[in-house]
Amino acid sequence: MPAAAEPKPLRLRERRLQVLDAARSLFFKKGYRGTTIQQIAARAGYSKRTVYLDYDNKDDLFMALCAEGAELLLLQLQQVPGDQLAIEDGINQYLDIFVRFSRDNPQYFHMIFSEATPDIVDNCSDPVRNRIAGLERACLGIIVAWTERAMRERYIRTVDPWETAGIFVGTATGIILLSMGGSQTIFSREALEGLVKKAIWTFWQGLRVPTEPNPGGSNA
Repeated sequence: MPAAAEPKPLRLRERRLQVLDAARSLFFKKGYRGTTIQQIAARAGYSKRTVYLDYDNKDDLFMALCAEGAELLLLQLQQVPGDQLAIEDGINQYLDIFVRFSRDNPQYFHMIFSEATPDIVDNCSDPVRNRIAGLERACLGIIVAWTERAMRERYIRTVDPWETAGIFVGTATGIILLSMGGSQTIFSREALEGLVKKAIWTFWQGLRVPTEPNPGGSNA
């Protein structure tokens, strides 16, 4: 008896994954600008028209892969037991994971934090755009929670938690991107990665609530 045909939903899912695999391979190797839908279709073994059945455009494919990388990063960040750690220890672990992710997954890191421009995001379908926005909020939300906790404990002064998280991640990202591709005649990659924590702690110390002087102590 002839083998039964695969259910249609299964075939469609397989096709979608094949296209995504082809796009991942090409975007990792050639970047956003060097990759075309025609190249992705040829690598996957389909026509351009078939690719458009599952993805609206190249930007949809690119951001779907950025979301894939962001999910991987978020999963790792969520392993930090924030409620069980001192705030400084939690932040240090967050930074360690962030730097390690950039080393272990440089293509994803560069795509997410360097190539994914606002124009690319705006040109995506609503489901992909909403997915990446949710992941970004979740990653930043970890820092937001620690900032809110630090304010409750009167460890830092009152600040906007989301702005603080944006500065935190933006500073770390900028230094890491420099370590990945900029001139390293003065600082090595290792030295630049070490500057991530120094920069963040300089910023964090600036938020600290001033210690009140001891009324019975000497000012001498």
